[in-house]
Amino acid sequence: MRTTLSKSAMGLWNLSASPFHKSLSAKEGKDLIKAAYRRGIRIFDTAYSYGDASSVLAAALKELKAEDALIISKVMPVPTIRRKTEAELKRLNRPPDILLLHWPAEEKQLTAGLEDLTRVKEEGKAKAIGVSNVPLPLLRWITERFPVEYHERPLSLIWTKDWQEEKSMNLKTIAYSPLGMGILSGKYRAVSEITDRRSSLPVFSSPFLQDILDAVHNKPELALSWVYSEQPWCVASGFSCQEQLSILNMISPVYDSSLTILAEKLSKSIPADNIFGHNWH
Repeated sequence: MRTTLSKSAMGLWNLSASPFHKSLSAKEGKDLIKAAYRRGIRIFDTAYSYGDASSVLAAALKELKAEDALIISKVMPVPTIRRKTEAELKRLNRPPDILLLHWPAEEKQLTAGLEDLTRVKEEGKAKAIGVSNVPLPLLRWITERFPVEYHERPLSLIWTKDWQEEKSMNLKTIAYSPLGMGILSGKYRAVSEITDRRSSLPVFSSPFLQDILDAVHNKPELALSWVYSEQPWCVASGFSCQEQLSILNMISPVYDSSLTILAEKLSKSIPADNIFGHNWH
């Protein structure tokens, strides 16, 4: 049994437009942020590319007088990281606690982005810096050269690529999409029931996905508890309504090794570096 659970965070991706989810309105987003804060969540994960999500977050936290909230934000490394960072600070009306490069890039652009990000921290425009969605070999290369402290990555029963190796690194992991892009939310009994853009993800080519759906028995708390028991620094969940926040009350510290075995089989069967099918070799 593992008794230490990760911190809960709220991801704001679904406040932005995306073919992978239904977008929330600004009012819905603000109300949900406030409900999450009152539920005890103190970490909020946003990004420059999420559009108005950061402004909605700032407005909600101001109304709550939530000075103890911790904000994670992300910017793309090219071509105008400085401008995007300044715009994000304006949206948030404060420096983010953690600022990440949202995605990798080719080496020259990535190096320039990380150099800029390091200067952003030195200037006091972010308390800590890190990267997001980086495959293991590139992550090792980055940590040898730049003072990054965090890595944000998908982590769920349908995506554990290189997780065991990453756990041994001196990084704090922000785990997002713990219910596998909603596939493990309890809505689906079979892979064939998912017909939207998510069906294009590489994991759908693996026969082990159905095994995992069967194993969690349409109980999302089992899938979510597994991620918490893996002990990343925090777990960023997306919510589409206030009722979904109740799942946080059902998290268990009990570690299920049989789920780990299934998850590893699925991820090993997928050649992509990332759950979205991107390769950064």
